[in-house]
Amino acid sequence: MLISNFLNDLKENSDEIVYLCAFHMLNKQFDIESDELKSSEIINFFIDYNNYDKYLNDYANVIYNKYESSNNEVFESLCNYFNENPDNKYLYKYRLKRVINQDPKKYLTIEDSEMRNNAIFRVEDKIKVIEESEYYKSNLETLDKSKIDDLKKDIVLVKRAVGL
Repeated sequence: MLISNFLNDLKENSDEIVYLCAFHMLNKQFDIESDELKSSEIINFFIDYNNYDKYLNDYANVIYNKYESSNNEVFESLCNYFNENPDNKYLYKYRLKRVINQDPKKYLTIEDSEMRNNAIFRVEDKIKVIEESEYYKSNLETLDKSKIDDLKKDIVLVKRAVGL
């Protein structure tokens, strides 16, 4: 399928912001006028949440200010367009990557207790989002939970150290 044909269909059957974001993402990766992709390649491109972070960063002003939307809303809309579950392995991997890069021990050096506590709670909230996700719950047996478990242990230690 020509990418331009896919985009024409998307333009007719979705919101303007979804179309604009899809166009922007595809335009950064492919030649929209001449490249052909299989339907499965297009679907796989759009259900991979990492692509939204990668290809829409410079488009954030349009998404957030002009359309009062977000990468997540566009992602969910495109997954729905393709009848794919947005709570998928790609979103799980994206969230996991962002949370395991956190080191709660570094929050011990924050002198302002309100800022320190908020930082700790934000990491906890990110972990809860992962653990409450449909993908995580349905794949518990196959996922390596050690990184999340280690992070949760670090948070417990930090909370004890700061008296939470």
